[in-house]
Amino acid sequence: MNLLFYVPQMAAYGGIERHVCNLAGAVARCGHHVRFLTTSNSLGHELRQELAHPMIEFRELPRSRGSAGLGAKLGWLLAELFRSRNRRWDIIYTNGQSALSGLVWRAGRGSARIIHHHHNAADAGEQFIWSPAFRRVLRQAPELIACSRATRDALNAATSRRDSHFMPYLTCSPVERGQIAQRAPGSPLRFGFCGRLIPEKGIDVILALAGDARLDDIEWHIHGAGEAYPPQRFAGLPRIVYHGAYESADEHARALLALDAAVLFSTHNEGMPLSLIEAMSAGLPWIATDRGGTRELATELANSLVAPATAGLSELGAAVRELADRIAGGRTSRVVQRTVYDRYFAPEVAAAEWLAYFGSSPRAGSS
Repeated sequence: MNLLFYVPQMAAYGGIERHVCNLAGAVARCGHHVRFLTTSNSLGHELRQELAHPMIEFRELPRSRGSAGLGAKLGWLLAELFRSRNRRWDIIYTNGQSALSGLVWRAGRGSARIIHHHHNAADAGEQFIWSPAFRRVLRQAPELIACSRATRDALNAATSRRDSHFMPYLTCSPVERGQIAQRAPGSPLRFGFCGRLIPEKGIDVILALAGDARLDDIEWHIHGAGEAYPPQRFAGLPRIVYHGAYESADEHARALLALDAAVLFSTHNEGMPLSLIEAMSAGLPWIATDRGGTRELATELANSLVAPATAGLSELGAAVRELADRIAGGRTSRVVQRTVYDRYFAPEVAAAEWLAYFGSSPRAGSS
C-alpha cells in the first residue's frame, strides 16, 4: 500500500510524536510505502531515526514548531501535494487539530481511504477553540478515529456523527519488562509527573501537595518542561525535585524506573493520557483526576486511584495518602501493572490493531 501521513506540528519528543512516528515505522516494516508530511522541523534525533526507513519519505517544512504562519504552511503543503500527484494513495492518514487536513485529503483524488485521528478530549472547552474549517474536517472525515472511548463519544455528540471509533495509541515502551522490579521495602516514597509542564496538567496541585503535612514522607519528582514553569519556579521548594526535560526513551525510562507512583491531576479533560500509559509500562501505580478517558486505564484497581474531577486539595491529599499507604504496605504490584500494559498497550498489540485496521475495508459504525 501507499500511505500519506500528515501531522501538523511535532515537538522533539512527545506522546503524539511517538505515536505517529512508531505507527509510520510499523507500517513501513510491513513493506508499505509511507510519505510523512509535517509543517515543522522540531522532531528530535531519536524519533527521526524511527523514520529513517527506506520505505518512509519524511518531508518537513524547514521551520521550527510554532514559528510558521498559516501562509507559510499552506504554501509548503500545496507544493508537497503537487509533488504527490504522481502516486496513487491507498490511505491518507491525518492527525491533529489542523484545518489543513482537508486540503491533504485532495491528494487522494477520490480513490484513497481518508482517516482522521483526533487525540484530544473533544470536550466543551476544546470545542470552543475549534475553527469552522476544523469543524468541517471532523464532520466530513470519511473515517474518524478517537484516542479514547470518552473522546469518541464527545466527537459523535459534537459533530452529529455516530460512526467515530476508538483506537489505542501506538507508542514504544520506554521500559523493558525485564527492567521492572518490585519496590524495596522501607525506601523513600517517590511520586512523580513526566510530561509537558502546563497548568492544565495539575503542576500547581503537585506543588501544593508537597507542602501537605500528611504527605511528609513523599518526595515529588517533576520531569518535563514548559514555558509556564521555568526551572526557578521549583527552586527551594521542600520535597520537590525538578529534573528538567527529557528527549529520549532512555532518559524517560530512567525517570520512570526511579518512581514509585505517577500522578496526573488534570484540570481539563484528557483524551487518553499517554503519561499514565507509559508509567504503566514501568509497572507504576498511579493516581489521577477523573477526566476524559483517564478512567478507562483503571483496569487494575489496586494499582490505580481515580479521584473525582472536582476534588479539592484536601481530598486529593487524602487520596495520595491512600495510594502511598497501599504502596508502602505492599498492596500494589509493578509486575501486575505491567501485565495490564502488555495486554492493552504493548507496541506489538497496538501495532497489530492498527495494521489490521489499515488493511481492512473502510469501516462504518463505532466500536
